[in-house]
Amino acid sequence: MEKISNKCRKQVGKGFGWKQNDYLNWKIDSGYYFSLCHLVLEQVNLSVKPYFIDDLWWDIFEMPENKQAPKSLRGNGVFAVMGVDIKEYVVFDTSNISIYTEDDVVNRWENTFNTIEADIANFLSENPNPDSFCPSGRTNRIYDLMMDIHSGNPDQALEKIELFKANPTGGTIIGPKGYDYEYIERWISNHKQEHRANWLKRCRYFLLNRRSET
Repeated sequence: MEKISNKCRKQVGKGFGWKQNDYLNWKIDSGYYFSLCHLVLEQVNLSVKPYFIDDLWWDIFEMPENKQAPKSLRGNGVFAVMGVDIKEYVVFDTSNISIYTEDDVVNRWENTFNTIEADIANFLSENPNPDSFCPSGRTNRIYDLMMDIHSGNPDQALEKIELFKANPTGGTIIGPKGYDYEYIERWISNHKQEHRANWLKRCRYFLLNRRSET
C-alpha cells in the first residue's frame, strides 16, 4: 500500500507542479518553499518558509555549497531551517486502507492536492511578502534569527541570542568552528566591520573629491 501510495502521490503531485523525493514533496512559489511531509500512510503535513532563509543560514554556517544541492535538501536536510507548519491533511481512512484500489488511491491524492493548492493560494493572498513572513509563536530560533538578520536587525538577533542562551530549548547545531550561536555572532561581527570599512572608504572618497573641487 505504501509503494502504491508513493507512486500515486508522485504521479498526481507532478500534475500540480510538485517534485518528490521519498517521503518529501516540495514546490517553490512566489518566493516561498512549500514542503509536504508524508511520514505516515494516513496523512501528510504542509509547511512553508521563505526560500532565501536557507541560503542565508548556509552562508552564516559556512556551508554555501548546499545552495547548489538538489532543492529537496531544503525540506529534508539536517542543516536546513525548519519551516512553519500550515496544515495537516488526512489522506486515507485507516479503516478502509485494506480495500483501496489503485484508482481509489489516485482519487484520494487528487482530492488532497486540490485542497492543498487552494490552501496555498489563500496563504499567498494573506502573506504575499516572504521577506516579512515570521508568524509569532510558530517559528523556531534559527528561523527567527535569520529573519532578523535578513530584515537588517542584527542587534535584535544578538539580543535574542542572549535570551535563548538564558532559556535554552531544543537542540544545538554544531559545526567545525563551534555551535550555531557562535557562527551567527561571528558573522554579524564580521559584517559590521565590513560595513564600517565600506563607510570609511566612502567618506574618504567624498573628502578627496571635495578637496579636488576646491
